Amino acid sequence: MADPLGPRTKKDLTIPEPSSKQLDILECTLRDGSYAVDFKFTERDTEILAGVLGRLGFTWIEVGHGVGLGAAQAGRGTMPATDERLIESAKRAAPNAKIGCFFIPGIGTVDQLKAARAAGLDFVRIGCNATEIEEAFPYLSLAKELGLMPCLNFMKTYGISPEVFGEKGRAGETAGADVVYCVDSAGSMFPEDVRRYLSAAREHCSCQLGFHGHSNLQFAVANSVEAVQCGASFIDTTLYGLGRGSGNVPTEVAVAVFHNLGLVTGVDLFEVMDAAEEFIGPLMSRMQLYDMMSVAMGYSQFHSSLLPKVAAAAQRHGVDLRRLVVTMGKLDPVNLDDQNLERVAKSLPKTTATKNRDVLTSFAAAGISEHSISSSLRAVQSLVDGMSVTCAKRRARPVLELVASESPSSDLVLADLVLVERSFVLGRVVYGSFDILKQVLHLTGNIISFYLNDLDGGAWGRSLPASLTEIVGAERILPVCSKRLFASYLDDVATATAQRCGDFCLMIYGSPQPALLQHCAQTFRNVAVFGNMPSDAPGNCWQMDDFSDRMHVDLGITVVLLLCPPNAADAKSIHQLLVPEGVLITAGYFPRLELDFPDRAILRLDSSQAYAGQMERWVAISNLTKSAQPRPLAIQ
Repeated sequence: MADPLGPRTKKDLTIPEPSSKQLDILECTLRDGSYAVDFKFTERDTEILAGVLGRLGFTWIEVGHGVGLGAAQAGRGTMPATDERLIESAKRAAPNAKIGCFFIPGIGTVDQLKAARAAGLDFVRIGCNATEIEEAFPYLSLAKELGLMPCLNFMKTYGISPEVFGEKGRAGETAGADVVYCVDSAGSMFPEDVRRYLSAAREHCSCQLGFHGHSNLQFAVANSVEAVQCGASFIDTTLYGLGRGSGNVPTEVAVAVFHNLGLVTGVDLFEVMDAAEEFIGPLMSRMQLYDMMSVAMGYSQFHSSLLPKVAAAAQRHGVDLRRLVVTMGKLDPVNLDDQNLERVAKSLPKTTATKNRDVLTSFAAAGISEHSISSSLRAVQSLVDGMSVTCAKRRARPVLELVASESPSSDLVLADLVLVERSFVLGRVVYGSFDILKQVLHLTGNIISFYLNDLDGGAWGRSLPASLTEIVGAERILPVCSKRLFASYLDDVATATAQRCGDFCLMIYGSPQPALLQHCAQTFRNVAVFGNMPSDAPGNCWQMDDFSDRMHVDLGITVVLLLCPPNAADAKSIHQLLVPEGVLITAGYFPRLELDFPDRAILRLDSSQAYAGQMERWVAISNLTKSAQPRPLAIQ
């Protein structure tokens, strides 16, 4: 398809003398930014961020599913709340702002638009491909009737010529549009392109104009400046540029640039920067908006919504995805023809190398939190839903540990959160029967990356039946030994405390496993055990039968390891035996310790931390076992 712009030429880039004109920034973090977190902004996320944006002075805030109203119901990506609930959350948090959503005819419905209005929606942006923009016109009229402010977004504006854009923009204004938007969907435009499109729109339209840019070729900010110089009064931005593909115009950068141009945004730059760093900064630490695929899409005017089908064709024919993307974008920047895709994919050179690309961060789920356990399959569903939301925002993997209960129980199922790391979120399910486990695997199989089968659970569940492993695939289930993992964690802690507090004498309250006692005996010069001691204990270990013998007072105990909670009398004796600068280590959560040991240094060991830093190792092991699978012999 020929470039509707014709050949691009250089122009005078001198910016006219700035004036103090009002500019409306339409803040899209909670809508377009949701692409970057797999549409997983929650009601709480929306309430927090909309409240912040409202307090900062943003008048126009867009929320909801990135694809638009009704997208989740249309199968375009699930989200943790309905459009209506997100709108209501934003309205409560930012009562002085106008709250809007996106809407694409054919994905959203009339009923959904009406429901959004009933939930408090103030404006709607109705988008269609520029070549089929007339499909949006009936919805512009409906939006007017509902009392909404309608905007008309020419998706992939570059698919038509500037003159046609102006003419269709005027028709859209006649149909009810209050704002006509030029949309650089692929981030492929240059400032001179923006000038030609918006100049044509200004010549034909009397309504307000807007611009929505993307950063594939890093021209989004420059294009927005050009749009303002050409009369646009609405510019779309997101904090940190969070958004689809390579991202949008960063709100904080736009505010800085527009202030330097003498434009009034009504927003304090430094407050915006603070908000970006506080709320979106942690999110961005796990994201890479700019990559080579973004450049390829911007170069060829290829829209990211077409990528899955093209990627499948590239894999099917063994060709370089970027080359196929560029070729298809150059052929037609708006639509994807299946026959052309197959023809082009077959014609490209085969690639021999496979390139692997690593394709609000707190965990939140109803009834699930760290150090808490919930029962029922509903709790399992809540756990994995919360893990999915958190992982989408962290670019992390959800992992589930499966633990058989000590004794079989037909109805037993417990769910709890174990650990949230940068790259992984680990949950745990304790099951009492294989029937319950079967239901758990069916419930979680489409969400969990891989499973950890704890061999230290109940002996009856140590070996999983093949019929269960086949549900999610045996290659996704890795064996782990949680007791050995925690013992290693205890070993490390014991070594560190001996070095810092003195290694003269350790007291263990409880009955240690032989391996733990062996390590402690190697770390400390003396080990006293108040509990059952293995018969083959090392020579520097001895058993304390009670605390009545006064000779124990002079042991000089520097560290006490509590394997179980002491009673009040024993706690008093331990307190007397421990040197003033000594440390208490707990191998579990014992709630009365601060009362029993006032003013003592207490190091509480969280068993969940034994899993920290292990995930990458397990992934590597999983990859090794996959590569070690026997392959069929080639027949000559």
